[in-house]
Amino acid sequence: MLLAVGGCAAEPAGGGQSHGAAPLRGFGIDVDQAISARVPAVRLKVCGVWGCAEQDVPLSIAGPTSAAPCAAASAAPGGPDAAACGPVHLPGPGPGFGYASVPELTADPVTVTVTTPPGAPMVIRAEVRVQPRLVCPGAGGDPATCAGAAPQAQLRIAADGTVSQSR
Repeated sequence: MLLAVGGCAAEPAGGGQSHGAAPLRGFGIDVDQAISARVPAVRLKVCGVWGCAEQDVPLSIAGPTSAAPCAAASAAPGGPDAAACGPVHLPGPGPGFGYASVPELTADPVTVTVTTPPGAPMVIRAEVRVQPRLVCPGAGGDPATCAGAAPQAQLRIAADGTVSQSR
């Protein structure tokens, strides 16, 4: 499950802000499913022309899901098989995700340092240069001309612990 950064900051499961609300300034963080249980949190240090901001970011694990097969006739609301239709949670952890709000963030490039806290099951120490992009509130819209566009970026922590900007 990837975080939706375009237009609605960090809405991993349909929650978050409503369409039309101003998007948050900050970073969505995706963690590869292979290591999500070993990376419960990261420390994020973001430095740009405006200075530096540092924070701990708790990461959540999405459970893996799959679409359950269902016959249209037996899946009628209240029908005997209605509960079997829709997403089915599979065993095991899914990918990890989190969001770090950085109110100072601008559209200028920044340096992001990502580390895991002492004692974490997996050690991550990475520094990456990131180019935030402007995101319009709501769905669609040209960030160059819409009012309320906010800078955001998406980080990905791969199974080998490397960190990169995605999207």
